[in-house]
Amino acid sequence: MTVPRDTRVLLVGDYPPPNGGVATHVEELFRTLRARGATCEVLDIGKGQLPAQGVIPAGGLPRFSALLVSRAASGYRVHVHTSGANAKSWMLAQACAAAGRLSGGALITLHSGLGPDWLLESPARGAMARSVLAQFDRVIAVSAPIREALARCGVRDVEVVPAFSREFIQPGTPPDGLASLRAKAAPLYCAMIAPRREYAQDVLLRAFAEVRVKLPDAGLALYGPGSDSVSGAGVHAFGELHRPQALAVMAACDVFVRPTLADGDSVSVREALALGRRVVATSVGHRPAEVRLVPPGDAAALAEALVASSTETGTQRSSAAPDGVQRILSLYGVTACAASAAS
Repeated sequence: MTVPRDTRVLLVGDYPPPNGGVATHVEELFRTLRARGATCEVLDIGKGQLPAQGVIPAGGLPRFSALLVSRAASGYRVHVHTSGANAKSWMLAQACAAAGRLSGGALITLHSGLGPDWLLESPARGAMARSVLAQFDRVIAVSAPIREALARCGVRDVEVVPAFSREFIQPGTPPDGLASLRAKAAPLYCAMIAPRREYAQDVLLRAFAEVRVKLPDAGLALYGPGSDSVSGAGVHAFGELHRPQALAVMAACDVFVRPTLADGDSVSVREALALGRRVVATSVGHRPAEVRLVPPGDAAALAEALVASSTETGTQRSSAAPDGVQRILSLYGVTACAASAAS
């Protein structure tokens, strides 16, 4: 990549830990920009807020506002990553749009599959979205359903860019207990869960209990925040994992499961396909063509699909998809060449 000497980017959003779609994408952009010689900092508004080189904990509102304004005034181009699924998200977007006027422009990426329903609940929300997004140079959605909802609100020129890059699919050291679980489970399913309704943990566990009736040796590896409190026959919970360990769990499984009730463009689904795993997921948000789909909230249908997927042979490779990170770099003025990013 060729980086203009004056490239300065301030990424505003969640940064790991905890790991998740938005945080993973922000970390990828951060690492890629810095590896290519650009000046990049992250204003971390997430729950972790652990200081690291180039990553600044946002803290409370006064500190966040001061940091945002100071970086924008110093010429940093602001790129905010947010859900778009609640009022707080849109207040953040407005603040970043205003800061962008100090630095000559701002971008926004909207990530959440809950965003469309929230926006379309009232005309006032649609009007608010039009007003806020008109202040950004670029509006990016991670999936077509988000773009379509914005279009219904009167927002035009929204580009769909998946929050995913194959460059960082590098499984790390497996967590303790994975090897023994892999040795005894036939088949081994895995899923990332979180303590929020849209992750449909209860649906997944009911479906897996049905699977165990037909496949008594089946195992289910769970990871993610709060997963260490989950138990059940055949269930092994690894808790919150750093991304390389999460990828190691995914790479060891036979089938990756995404039972969510709402989604944008799931990074974990794309990761699983990139690792050659078969994937069963609910028909919400964007799903690549290789994914076996089931209706959201239907434990019986999910169980049936999980059993069916266990009889398939070989691995599943995803078809080529645009690299979202490379596309966003081009929006910053970073042009492609043969060089690859450092880790």
